[in-house]
Amino acid sequence: MIIARLIPKGSPKYQIIKNDIKVYADLLEKYNIINLFAVWTMTVSGFSYMLGHVDRYSYWDWSGYVDGIIRLVLATTVFYITSKKGIWKRSDNRLGYFDLLNNFIIGSVCFLIGAVNMMFAEVSILGVVPYFSAIAAGILIYEFKIIYDQKNEDWKINNWDNKVKYLFISLLLMVLSTVIGYKLDDPIISTVSMVSLFFPAVALMWPSHVRHIKRLQFYPLFILAMFSCVRAPWFLIILGLLFFTIRSINYLKYGIIYPSFGVAHDETLADV
Repeated sequence: MIIARLIPKGSPKYQIIKNDIKVYADLLEKYNIINLFAVWTMTVSGFSYMLGHVDRYSYWDWSGYVDGIIRLVLATTVFYITSKKGIWKRSDNRLGYFDLLNNFIIGSVCFLIGAVNMMFAEVSILGVVPYFSAIAAGILIYEFKIIYDQKNEDWKINNWDNKVKYLFISLLLMVLSTVIGYKLDDPIISTVSMVSLFFPAVALMWPSHVRHIKRLQFYPLFILAMFSCVRAPWFLIILGLLFFTIRSINYLKYGIIYPSFGVAHDETLADV
């Protein structure tokens, strides 16, 4: 990361900026800004789905950015309203089945905000099933809470309970998404799910380690976002701004490069 080279951790300039950046770091945490990655990606995946039904060969279309941004604003509003009213559930411990269902419904609503158009009644409802299956798989994945231990400068999982059950169900949902997406000739979700299902498979079969969960929570979402950008390239700009803003603030405040493509300490250093 360029900013890490310009302002090395521990340098006098870093210490000065670290104190000034605290207010922005507090805003990130207070408003759960990092969750917008998921909210916006689900919304734009719905928008990509809608574009695919309007034109099967829709590709790299910049003209819909105003419509897309309006949908992102609506989805963001839904997310913050449900968070404020306690409908969107967040906890350091595992959620109950009813709370998981609540989060699934909200995630599906974000997808539908992106997908709905005036002609939506003519679209096969079956077409949204692989997306809903992928959303459910993602919600289960995030039941593993990753915590950064500032004292030891390391990442850890706070709870490995029911690892096999959660990862196995998530894997099955991704397989289901792949098969149905393929049968419906949807190149976006079928490819995304097919590539992503290897992440829960590895986390399920290999010994428990935080790096497997970090990959599992980062890469499937990233892959869905990138494939959605094939039809809605304007989202790359928004996603990039969000990614590098959060990444820079986390580095300047905590000395960590997060979110990151690296998932272990050595990989994180290499990613600088």
